[in-house]
Amino acid sequence: NGTNMTTEESTTVITQAFGVDADLYKDVLGISDNRKDVTLARLRKAYYKRALVYHPDKVSKGATAKEKQDATRKFQAISMAYTILSNPETRRAYDEDGLVQDDNDNMDGGWKDFFKSMFGQVTTKDIDAFAQNYKCSEEEEKDVVKYYKKFKGDLNKMLECVMLSTDLDKQRWFKDYLEPAIEAGTIPDYRKTLEETMQSEEDEDTADTEPEDEDTAD
Repeated sequence: NGTNMTTEESTTVITQAFGVDADLYKDVLGISDNRKDVTLARLRKAYYKRALVYHPDKVSKGATAKEKQDATRKFQAISMAYTILSNPETRRAYDEDGLVQDDNDNMDGGWKDFFKSMFGQVTTKDIDAFAQNYKCSEEEEKDVVKYYKKFKGDLNKMLECVMLSTDLDKQRWFKDYLEPAIEAGTIPDYRKTLEETMQSEEDEDTADTEPEDEDTAD
């Protein structure tokens, strides 16, 4: 059972999931802001974003046993990080020395009970509600613009980084976020790349094979 760990094993949860010296803010919860400016609401939002990816009930049905185990381990780690940073005392201690305390009073019930409670605390319904609120939000717009700049307008690469996105979002991103910003001069003009990557990769593959299919149809 992924949650049945001894206290000694629990101290390595974050290391196993995110590597040695992983930072709870940046590496585990994906928060790059100055830690002093991170509010409880920001922590919760970051936690939901990570849970959307790693919650065991959200892992693809076709995932291998190893992929499921990795997702479970990461979910345990983000749950642990969120619990530590959402508590003023444990957060202060972590901010001061950068160490994860393994004698945390919040874990009195044992690690097995703790992780069981975390699995129940964030339900798939909570995650779906978060996802619904993310679409067409200011946060999504910030993510789209961020990866637009990073990948110089390559929509296919942007799809890999903007969560909950599909090929259907490309036109919406362009009309709602990117075109107005390009016209306003607040972001670089990569319209040529946008046009080249607007079509889904799947459609491009189909288009490439169509002439051959016609020739071999008879």
